[in-house]
Amino acid sequence: MDRERIERIIENKYSLLLFFLVILLAGSAFTAHNDMMHYTVGSLFAMVVFIIMLKILRASRLLFAAYITLSFLALLLHYLAVFVVHSKSLGTVAIIVYILMIGILIVFMTRRIFSERLVTGDTIKGGISVYIMMGTWWQMVYQLLWMCDPRSFLFPGGTVGQGDFLYYSISTITCLGFGDIVPRSYPAKLFSVVEALVGQLYVAVFVARLVGLHVAVHARKHNDGR
Repeated sequence: MDRERIERIIENKYSLLLFFLVILLAGSAFTAHNDMMHYTVGSLFAMVVFIIMLKILRASRLLFAAYITLSFLALLLHYLAVFVVHSKSLGTVAIIVYILMIGILIVFMTRRIFSERLVTGDTIKGGISVYIMMGTWWQMVYQLLWMCDPRSFLFPGGTVGQGDFLYYSISTITCLGFGDIVPRSYPAKLFSVVEALVGQLYVAVFVARLVGLHVAVHARKHNDGR
C-alpha cells in the first residue's frame, strides 16, 4: 500500500470505522441463528476492526497492548463458554471483559473527536460511530444483568433472541421506547433511564461542539481577512 493510500485512510478514519460498524450490525442480524457465525462476525471480526482503528488513531503503546490482551481474553472466554464447556460463569466474565473493552474504546474515541479543531464530514461520522458503540456497550450491560437475573427483563413470548438486547438498547438510547421489552428489576430500570439520559446528552453536547467549532473557524477566517 503506497503512502498516498495510507494518508487517505488516516484522513477518513472515522468514515472507515462507521462503514465497518454498519457491516457488523448487518452481519450480526443475519447470523443471529448461527452461534459460530455470530461469534465470528459479532466478536472476532469486531475485535479486529477495533484493534485496527486504535492503530490508525495512534493509541499509546500501553493502551494498544492492553486492548489486544483484553481482546484475546474476551474471545477465548466467549468461545469456551459457548462452544466448549457451556459455562454461564465464563460467559459472564467474558461479557464483563467486553464491557470494559468497548468502554475504553468509547472514552478514547470521544476524547479524540472532541479534541478535533476542524469540523469535517469525517468528524461527524466519528460522532455517529461513538453513538453506535454506546448502544452496543449498553446492550452488553443489559445482557450481563439478564445473565445475573433472568427476571430482569420481560420479553415478548417469554423467549430471548440474540438481537433482543441490541434492539432494546438502540430503542432506549434513541428514546423510541416501543415497550415490547420491559425492564422489571430495579437495576434494569435504572440502567435504562441512565442510557436514555446519556444518549440525549451526548447528542446535545456533540452538536454543540460541532456548532462551536464551526463558528470559531469562521470567526478566525473573518478576522484574518481584515
